[in-house]
This record gives sequence, structure tokens and C-alpha cells, in this order.
Amino acid sequence: MGSHAEKDKKTKPTLLFLAHPLTGHITPTLRIASYFPVRGFPTYFVGPTTHAERITKSGCSFLPLLGKANVDDLAYYTPNHPSSPVSAGYWSLPWRDRVLEDFKHLWINTLTDAWNSFLSALEHIHGLEREREVVVITESMFFGFTPYYLRPPFPSHLPRPRKTISLSIMVPFIPCPEVGPGWHDTLPFDPDPEGQLQLAEKQRQEWQVKTRDLYLRLRERLYKEVDCFETGEDLNYFLDGVNYRHHFRVLQLGVPGFFYPRQKWPTGFKFIGVLPPVKEPEGGWPNLPGWWEEVKKATDKKVVVVAQGTVEVDPFDLIIPTIEALASREDVLTVAVLGRKGAKLPEVFKVPGNARVTDYLHYDAILPYGKAWVHNGGYGAVQHGIAHGVPMVVCGEGQDKGDNCKRVVWSGIGIYLGKPKPEIRKVKEAVEKVIDEGEGNAYRKRARELREEGRGLDCFGLAERAVWEAVT
Repeated sequence: MGSHAEKDKKTKPTLLFLAHPLTGHITPTLRIASYFPVRGFPTYFVGPTTHAERITKSGCSFLPLLGKANVDDLAYYTPNHPSSPVSAGYWSLPWRDRVLEDFKHLWINTLTDAWNSFLSALEHIHGLEREREVVVITESMFFGFTPYYLRPPFPSHLPRPRKTISLSIMVPFIPCPEVGPGWHDTLPFDPDPEGQLQLAEKQRQEWQVKTRDLYLRLRERLYKEVDCFETGEDLNYFLDGVNYRHHFRVLQLGVPGFFYPRQKWPTGFKFIGVLPPVKEPEGGWPNLPGWWEEVKKATDKKVVVVAQGTVEVDPFDLIIPTIEALASREDVLTVAVLGRKGAKLPEVFKVPGNARVTDYLHYDAILPYGKAWVHNGGYGAVQHGIAHGVPMVVCGEGQDKGDNCKRVVWSGIGIYLGKPKPEIRKVKEAVEKVIDEGEGNAYRKRARELREEGRGLDCFGLAERAVWEAVT
């Protein structure tokens, strides 16, 4: 690969990062992107204006998403918010059906403006960095880059980036015979190879029927609005892997031990490990609650951390059931993170004496103290748990959460409660099993094994290597 000194003598390429505007997609992509300005790479990040300050503080140059692509996800996922495009009936749908609406509003309806955002960013960079090659690193679920390899009209005065890199921040939609679509209502992985092949094919067929309307809408955007060149082979069904194909590299955040076995990955696919925990800033962690010292001194208690992220915001789904489940345990300190600045639990709920609640807290601040990590199965939350070696209790249904939860069970790092709104009794049983000195040993062991697997991979270094390989 050559030394960094040798590379520094060369002209570093300009990097253009693209990410879907949901916070769960911005956060890991920005962690990777923020590594490069420190290394001397001119780095641009296309994102929503709601994240402009955050992106700029990371050291990257912010470029905005345009039009409908400039999504404010906090507004989108706030019931009855005036700027949210979802219908009133959206909130009464089960999560597995809401995700189809999300795909329509957040991915397909925004695609044309997202593509134009990419072209606008490239135009801007071309005016400033003409002597440098541009390497595009696109988060895999940024549909605005999908047209690039489907031969749409391209401005003749702009040089096309030669090689592009896909950054996969979730379980990827890369088809293979052994594994079905991840956003489908997946069944547990079948250890019998023949049984799993049949199961995966069944799931694939059901997924294609379920997402037929989305597939047709996506084709409409790509081949009529963006005017891509249709060959009949580029897009076979919704989420058929088109957003991973053709890239020079696909960099997968995560460790192999969390993934179901498959015979092969595509050429250029590479695991780069989990994002390492953020180190405590020199001035201390921001937004620390007044009770923080209790956590640091709770050596006689088992700290259980519970959160629901930024999408599923009803605390009665998981946070309150977890607090209530452990209320009688004097040897437990439950820490609930609500996930939105300024958020509070309903006044009608009385917080028990062994629970502490905060609106927002960095997971890397609290998880080093955790004996169990209770959450709804988002890929980022799972990866945080792996990075800290903390066993998990998970429940989730929408988006990729059900699939992630089943992988938590398959990999041995935790327990899946099955429902997005679990019964208090089941939460209590699962958490007590995970934190038990005897029964919990197997979960702790596997969580630490995956943590060590991640430590054996140099996440940022492998990302930089891919950049250099793209320009040589």
C-alpha cells in the first residue's frame, strides 16, 4: 500500500460524501467523512440543512440537499407535523407497512432532487478543485446516486468521477441465493442449507409482490424524470442491489460475525469493522445530566441502558416498559435516553427511584458502564453495542430492525423480544437473563468476541486505503 509519507507527496483527491438525510444514515457516514479532513483531504458532504452545523463542525465542507431531498427527519417522524408529507393514517399503520410509505416519501419521491443535488455539488467542486480528482463516497441508501451508472444525461463540462465507493452502514441489499431481503418480515435463519435456500427464495418472491408499486415508482423516476438509459437488465425489483453494483469498492461497516453465512460477496466488497467508540472530548461529554456521577460511582449496581433512537419516539413502546420491568431491582440502575434534545417522559408516568432519564446522551458516554443494552434493533445501535462488547435485549419491526434483531439472536449477542411493544414481564425476564452472572455469560462472551473482531479491523485506515486505490 505504501507509506503515508509517500502518499502525502501525491496530490490528495477531493472527496465527495453523499448520505441519505435520515439521522441514522448521516451519523455513521459523517464519522467516516470526518476522518479525512484531518488527514489533509479536501472533503465535501452533501446533507440536509438541519445537519449543516454538525457537518461543518466535523471539518467537512457542507453542501445542501435540494428541494424534496432536503428532508428534516425529526419533522417527518413527528405526528401531525405540518411539514411532514405522510397522511394522517400513517401513524395507525404497523411499522412493517409504514416503511413502504417511508420508501415512497423519503427515497423515491426525493430521488430526482437528490440526483440534482449530486450534480450541483460536483459543479461546485469543479469550480474550486479542478486540479484534483474527485472520489465519490456514497452511503449505500442514498438513492440520488443510483442514476449514475444507469447512463442518464451528464453535463459535458463536468469530468465524471472514474471510480466510486459505496459505504454500507446497514445490512446490505446485495442479493444471494442463501439470504432473503433484509427489510422483509424475515424468519430466523435456517441452519440447514437447503432449508435456508428455500426460505430465502420464498422471502424474495413475497418481497417482490409487496413492493411492486415501489418498483414501478422507482422506474418512473429513473427512466422518465432523470432520463436514464433503459437496458431492461439494470433494475429487476425494488432493492435488488442496484445501489451496490458497479462501485469500485463496497465498504461494509460491521463485522463478519454478525452476518449470516453466504458463499461469496461481490468483487470489491470489504468489511471495515465497527466504528470505534468516540473518545471523551477534552472538555467532557456534552449534555451530561445532573445525575451523571451516580452512574460513574454505581459500582454496586448493574447499569441497564435503554433507548429508542430518533424514529420510534413513543416512550410507551420500549423505554417505559423497561423502566417498569426493572423498578423493583435495587441492584439495577436503569438509564433511559429519549433520543431527542428537550424530550421528556409524560408527566403521568412516575419514574421509580432506580431509574434516571435524560433527553439526549452520547451512546459512547454511557455504554462503557452498561451491563445490558436495550433498544429497538437499529443497525447503528447494534454496532454501538458490539463496539463496547455489551450484550443486548432488542425488539423492533420497522425498516431493517426485524432483520437486525434476528441477527442479534443468531450471532449470540442478545435476546429478541419479538414485538415492537413488548410486555413488561418479557422485558424483565430477558434483561435479568442477560445481566445474570450465570445465564448471561454466553451473551457477554459473544458480545466481547465480536468487539474484538471489530478491533482487529482498522475502520478508518481501510476507508483511506480504498480512496487511494480508487485513484491509482
